[in-house]
Amino acid sequence: MHRILALLPLMLAACADAPSTIYAGPVTPQSGMCDPVSQATLTLRKSAFVFAPDSGTIILTGHLTAGQLAASLTLPGADKKPYPVTFAANLNATTISGTYITPRCRYAVSLHATTD
Repeated sequence: MHRILALLPLMLAACADAPSTIYAGPVTPQSGMCDPVSQATLTLRKSAFVFAPDSGTIILTGHLTAGQLAASLTLPGADKKPYPVTFAANLNATTISGTYITPRCRYAVSLHATTD
């Protein structure tokens, strides 16, 4: 986890010449053994993005291709088994809608571009 956080500034700096757009909104449980509704943010710069569900507990990085956002990450679970998480969504003008999936839960994601 610390390696991911350490690389985050480098990943965003790689796209430093492009403006970024920040999206924010709820992550709502759909099925499984879920935590309550939480907030997420997504920072998009060119075709690279950083998705931080649950206020940044986990950070996923991914790419935007033809209006589709996709990211995945496998973390070590508490039982030392792989804990894969995935994010898949569509970008439509100023909104992002999709799913965030963990081994325990499937969440609906609904993000809106923020204004400064």
